Amino acid sequence: MTEAAFRREMKNGLAGVYLLYGEEDYLKRFYAGRAQTLTLSGDETQAAFNSYVMGADAPDLDVLEEAVLALPLMGGRVYIQYRGSLAALGAGGQKQLMEILAKVDPAVTVCLLTPPAGGFDPGKPGRGKPSALYKKLESVCTMVDLSAYAPGELKKWMVRRLGHFGVSLREDAADALLRRCGRDMYVLAGELDKLTAWAGAGGFSEIGPDQVELVTCAAGEEDAFALANAVLDGDRGRALSVLSYYKKNQVSAVAALASVSKAICDMLAVSRLAGAGYDQAGIAAALKMHTYRAGLYLSAVRGMEPARLAAAADRCRQADVLLKSTKLDYIALERLICTIPSKRAGGTRRG
Repeated sequence: MTEAAFRREMKNGLAGVYLLYGEEDYLKRFYAGRAQTLTLSGDETQAAFNSYVMGADAPDLDVLEEAVLALPLMGGRVYIQYRGSLAALGAGGQKQLMEILAKVDPAVTVCLLTPPAGGFDPGKPGRGKPSALYKKLESVCTMVDLSAYAPGELKKWMVRRLGHFGVSLREDAADALLRRCGRDMYVLAGELDKLTAWAGAGGFSEIGPDQVELVTCAAGEEDAFALANAVLDGDRGRALSVLSYYKKNQVSAVAALASVSKAICDMLAVSRLAGAGYDQAGIAAALKMHTYRAGLYLSAVRGMEPARLAAAADRCRQADVLLKSTKLDYIALERLICTIPSKRAGGTRRG
């Protein structure tokens, strides 16, 4: 099923199990959120009782089975989202997963599997060469291809996103944004939000290449900032997604760790200076940092305990030792991410 077909099916009403696959995690998150709202009719009370969202850190499949067998309350339907890596389950886990999914009652349950980038290899089903796991899962799932957008589609999406706020994006500015920030939709969404805020504050209605250069961050810098924030927020799924983007672009594990370590250490320095009474301009001057960048860091660390930042910096140091003393490569970074405290639905922490 294509993205367009899935959108049509959402309008008519989802039922049963869907596997949303592809390297673009932004699209999975967007459509999962919309599917949850439509399935539960936007009712917060139903969402509290009939919604089951399992994190990307491979929850026990028994938990998934409990959700599949749960009865809907208050006459509603059950919404389930499983974000774990299917590849990490292994053959035994994959077999158990299929047995669980076969128990889904389409009359009352909508179940979405949204494995992170790299968490499911579909093969090449469009060319008649699906992977072995794809062929097994399509017997119990509706397969939804959410492949990354081509540059032309990305530009249309960017224009629509800014257009919602009454801001137009010139063609040459869209090209400049893709060159500067890459094609990751999470990254682009953040940069578009910055451009929207900048345009609103300055009373501008059009974005050109000069504004893209002034306001946005280059891809490598922004990836590090996004990864640092994901680590600090306990969002393992997002952190692994950004890490996958690094791997996909063949960034060395040492360089990836160095960039995120710098971002976390900069955030720690900003947090301590802010605690000492420095304002944005003072922090920028003390750290020889651009004022705009200092403002981004200030927003990121507001309300965050310096001890939490220091703990993250120490985890980076431990990962650096592993990288330089073993052959773990990216596994060292993945271990770093999987040891951070994660969030339950509703924002509480565990781990």
